[in-house]
Amino acid sequence: MSIAAAPQAPERRPDQAAETTQTRLTAVPASMPAGAMAPRLPFVVLVSMLLIGGIVGLLVFNTSMQQSAFQEARLQEQATTLAAREQALDGELKKMEDPHKIAAKAKGLGMVVPQNAAMLRVPEAKVEGESAAADRSATPPLHPKVAKPYSVQLAEAKTRKAAEDKKKAEETALAKKKAEEKKAEERKRTSSGEAR
Repeated sequence: MSIAAAPQAPERRPDQAAETTQTRLTAVPASMPAGAMAPRLPFVVLVSMLLIGGIVGLLVFNTSMQQSAFQEARLQEQATTLAAREQALDGELKKMEDPHKIAAKAKGLGMVVPQNAAMLRVPEAKVEGESAAADRSATPPLHPKVAKPYSVQLAEAKTRKAAEDKKKAEETALAKKKAEEKKAEERKRTSSGEAR
């Protein structure tokens, strides 16, 4: 029986081993040179400027939104005042349109009712009837305006109150609807912000 010899590794000389170790190892500098920080400085400045610009932009946006809200409140108050004034003027106009007041004012200015009135037919250019001069004796006396019965006044007051209540209920419902829409919109913004 023969025993085969195991292959042996080639022998290295001591000077070869030192060269191999030296080529694999490299020296690391102890500290970074001063010029290595310079490339990071523009990036830091850019990020800082973006953050500052974003904060300033948010502040400007928030301020403009607050100013818009104040202006909306002022305009809403002005619209309410103008609506109240319109109602007051409408009431005055209705009082002025009252036939009894018009007749009393006309009588006070010396106007009288004509006895005979003539009619003018425009297409034929003819006058029908004979006109006569008006005098005070032909003008009937004005009867005093009769006040409405109390029951009619109560019914009108109830009708006005019901209309006002209905209008307030509609305004309240509209305000609630707007508030709910605003909350839903804020929830949507918040959920979309969390999703990102």
